[in-house]
Amino acid sequence: MRHILNSFMEVTVPASESNTKQGRVSIWVKLFVLFHLVAITSWAIPSPQSAVERGKVTPAGTQWIPYWNKKYIKPSPPITLYLTTTGFWQYWDMFAPDPAQTDSWGDADIIFKDGSMKHYQYPRMFLLSIPLKLIKERYRKYFERAGSDDFNYLWGSFAYRVAYQFDDSKNPPVRVKLYRHWRPVAQPGQVQNEQYVSYMYYELVVNPQILADLHEAGH
Repeated sequence: MRHILNSFMEVTVPASESNTKQGRVSIWVKLFVLFHLVAITSWAIPSPQSAVERGKVTPAGTQWIPYWNKKYIKPSPPITLYLTTTGFWQYWDMFAPDPAQTDSWGDADIIFKDGSMKHYQYPRMFLLSIPLKLIKERYRKYFERAGSDDFNYLWGSFAYRVAYQFDDSKNPPVRVKLYRHWRPVAQPGQVQNEQYVSYMYYELVVNPQILADLHEAGH
């Protein structure tokens, strides 16, 4: 029995030493966690005000934080590649210090082969019931891109999607006109202007083959 106890004492690691070893974390794990925190924080910091970002206004005070982040940290290849390839990117900046100050919405006119025309009202939150607002909020978010000059590469795809919805083999659409309507949101205490500025920002001449390809792909 004494021999067995002696053998046990020789191979057993003291509890304090065992806990110390188990509590150690590799320096590489610590560096990875630090990098991850920097990356997701940088991605979540709101963009600077548009005038600051375009260089028309010099940042002041805390405005330097989003300015330097947007210019140097967020677009850096390690952060961008890491977040976009792993799926850790996100946008939690809906409560930005510079929220949208424009009320905008869109619609379209579809002209058919026989010369007739139909009007298409793109889903507009103002006209929808509360249940539909919850379901179709993504449409409003998409139009923020598809109705903007900064994302003009989406205009053609957007117009073809509208043409696809109204396609008729006997009387196919031949042109699609996209319109945007907007008005500035009044500051607190000011009277809201009820008039919208309207503008046709894109006209598509429909290619029948592209429309046929969309049907074949089931879009």
